[in-house]
Amino acid sequence: MQKKEKAMGLIMAIIVSAIMGLIFPIVARKIASPEALASMPPVAIMLISSVIESVIVGIIVAIVIPIGKMGRAMTIRANARPGSLKFNLINSIPFAVINAILVSAIVSFISVAQSYAHIPAGEKPPLPIMWFGSWLPTLPLSIIVSYIFAVILAPIVAKAIGLNGPPSPAEKTD
Repeated sequence: MQKKEKAMGLIMAIIVSAIMGLIFPIVARKIASPEALASMPPVAIMLISSVIESVIVGIIVAIVIPIGKMGRAMTIRANARPGSLKFNLINSIPFAVINAILVSAIVSFISVAQSYAHIPAGEKPPLPIMWFGSWLPTLPLSIIVSYIFAVILAPIVAKAIGLNGPPSPAEKTD
């Protein structure tokens, strides 16, 4: 059972992080000032690097932080039955919030730092201000997108790896 839950966490992290890696460079480019836009790499490079960075960070987050345990604890407190809509809605909250905050913060920082390096010295704003100005406006959208995809994908992934409903007696020993 624990192996399947870990597999589910990794699969969800890869899929949702890849989706976020595709969406947020586009959002960042739309809200960027003309000066910031001029220092950004071409769209294709930005998309590819963002997806790769997002997936790597998402995998690390899934391995290091026990998000699945947090979700399970919340569903137990709410008396949500595994496989139910209530279970899925509650269980997706920690994944969406933690994954969205950490992945978006790290990937945004990498992207902004790369752009920052190309800005002429006299025109550079402070890096933290440039980063927060880029990251904070996308954070709510990042959490919402992550939650929506987690809710949609979790039942599909759970079914694909055989993690639907309560564990069988044989699975409890895994």
